[in-house]
Amino acid sequence: MKRRLVVAAGGTAVSAALLLSGCGGGGTGTTENMQLSAGQALLKASEKTGEADTFKADLTVTGTGQGGSGEIRANGQFQLRPTLQFSAKLDEFSRGGKSVPGAQGQALFTGDVLYAKVPQLAKFVSGGKPWLKIDVDRASQHTGFDIQGLIGQVEKVDPAEQTKMFTGSKDARRVGTEKVDGVETTHYTGTVTVQDALNRLDAESREKVRKWLPAEDAQHKINFDLWTDAENLPRKLVSKMSGEQGETGTVTVLYSDYGESFKVNPPPSDQVGELSIAGLLGGN
Repeated sequence: MKRRLVVAAGGTAVSAALLLSGCGGGGTGTTENMQLSAGQALLKASEKTGEADTFKADLTVTGTGQGGSGEIRANGQFQLRPTLQFSAKLDEFSRGGKSVPGAQGQALFTGDVLYAKVPQLAKFVSGGKPWLKIDVDRASQHTGFDIQGLIGQVEKVDPAEQTKMFTGSKDARRVGTEKVDGVETTHYTGTVTVQDALNRLDAESREKVRKWLPAEDAQHKINFDLWTDAENLPRKLVSKMSGEQGETGTVTVLYSDYGESFKVNPPPSDQVGELSIAGLLGGN
């Protein structure tokens, strides 16, 4: 349970950390939002968000445990469909209140190619280039390291999937209205067991999510708070989980720019080198 805790708390920000170490949703609250039950509102938010293939996310992950406390701050712009592409930046990675040197970085993914700019990996990049280029399929074949699996983690930022899991809650309730980044929102809160959350997903999504919410965690509870705007789109999501040894994990996500198109441009070719797989594995 402990090593998966932060992932299980929502999984929303973990993809950026792993890779690097429309709707618009404006307006004010609506009468419709206020009349919906919490369960109806969660379902409507999931359905509405599922119509938006692109969005921005500001992510913060905090955790405490036997190894002390830690924090990750990241942000990114994501396109989930028709093909996955994203531009993400890891702004902060700290342990015990101290920033981890060289952990900050950037990642771009487009056309099944991952570009990463991470100081800790600089010595493994050919030609001393600031950016490294990783062909996902080639790297997996040569190293056995499932980079495609890491890329797949990005799908967990999908707010539609997150809110659909929360519809399994039996105690969700409306808290009131609040402003998030200047936008009027309706605030909902509740808890859901891992099993009830999984039961709300279709078979394909359930198998994917089980990689980070395994069956042995079935009865653990996720505490969540969700803020939705006048378009029923999530503006803020906070999910928390506690472990058997007192460890905790919290994921906070601020969403914006639903449905807005964007393009991920690879870095200039003269700034890109290849990953030295032999060097990375300790070879010559």
